Amino acid sequence: MSYIMNVRKLSATLGLCAVASVLLGSCVAPTPADRIAENPVIFNSLPANQQVLVQRGQICNGMTPDAVLLAWGAPDTAPIIGEKNNHKTERWVYRRYEPVTVVADMPYGPYGLHGCCDPFYSNTGTAFIPQDVAFVEFTDGKVSSWARAAQ
Repeated sequence: MSYIMNVRKLSATLGLCAVASVLLGSCVAPTPADRIAENPVIFNSLPANQQVLVQRGQICNGMTPDAVLLAWGAPDTAPIIGEKNNHKTERWVYRRYEPVTVVADMPYGPYGLHGCCDPFYSNTGTAFIPQDVAFVEFTDGKVSSWARAAQ
């Protein structure tokens, strides 16, 4: 029975996380054009070649975090701060949340052995599993490496 409760808790927790990310994500400009419109001063301060990339939603080595924010938006996790060869590093991770159907079969229904429900009750729900789809690494405040999964 504890396995079933753990599945329910996991499903509820992941579902809440996905709902929160959708709700919080709705406050963030969804496209580079939207983000540029909200931050014209930052966009206009970029070199011309980076402005073109940002408009296309692309990034390159040497970009600042502000340029990446305009191109890709905010990362989905807290930045990972570190140091490598006496240089400050920061890693941003971007995620996609994949829906997964979760089925918990309860042999005696939701009310136990003497409950009034179907003896083979199934509870179905949806969980959202995070998948890392991109990262950006900054060294001393500039993009030093990045990767994005094929879409």
